[in-house]
Amino acid sequence: MHRLLLVAIVVGFILGGSGFAPSSARAYHTYEERLLDSTAYSLQRRRVRLGLFKLSYGIIDQLQVTTYTMPWLLGLIFEDVAPNIELKSTFYNRKRLALSASLGFLSGTIEQVEGVESTKVRYFLTPASLAASVRINSDVSTHIGGIFTGVSGDVDTSPGANDIAGSTVVDILQFWGMVEWRLSRVVAFTFTVRWVPWVSDIIVRGSLDSENPDIGIGLTVELIDLTNTFAVIPGFVFSWKRTNIRLGVGYGDFFVQGFALVVPRDVLSGVSPEFDVFVRF
Repeated sequence: MHRLLLVAIVVGFILGGSGFAPSSARAYHTYEERLLDSTAYSLQRRRVRLGLFKLSYGIIDQLQVTTYTMPWLLGLIFEDVAPNIELKSTFYNRKRLALSASLGFLSGTIEQVEGVESTKVRYFLTPASLAASVRINSDVSTHIGGIFTGVSGDVDTSPGANDIAGSTVVDILQFWGMVEWRLSRVVAFTFTVRWVPWVSDIIVRGSLDSENPDIGIGLTVELIDLTNTFAVIPGFVFSWKRTNIRLGVGYGDFFVQGFALVVPRDVLSGVSPEFDVFVRF
């Protein structure tokens, strides 16, 4: 992990140094062109952002609509579409301060079939967030925000001797902060911290149907593994006329972009990557 972090920092500063010379090409890091991820800024009217992980369109200067690509791909794999959409509004943007609010939803189904028995899991996520961006000067900006995600789902297992049906609910609260330092019009250095201070208990409601009368199930499970999860990620955003690359490597848990879901650090051995490739026009 330390080697990956060192390589990212060295490459970033080399490209940053080579980009200090003025350029006539339209680049990402200007007063009008702002970082969109983990900030309060949104796309300008009729602008488009096409990336590996999300697609966005500026409806008006203060409102953009986004859909994330990964749920659609997973929906294809599990043979069931996973529609998702996010609306983000920069409702205040004056002088040095910008404020935004966003609301989205994600819905999908996962079905597993073994012989004559099948298990179907339906899930529904509703993330809502607030963010603030402060332009300290022409080169340095800070961004803070929070996102609350409600996760609900239900499970059906049938047919068989023991049919199970039930539902679950869990809520997740996440905060983030990011410092952005523009090394040039082409390169910006970012330092991001993410933290989950609170995760609700999982509420499980269901029934077990066997040859005996129905048995009601009520269960509460504490999610201690996700509470106080965090990530510290230094990175860089490289911008050319249309192509943009975001690259970062840090330590902690892995945060799924857009939905405040967390993959525990043990899964990736404590490496928290940040990567995206996208074009804007």
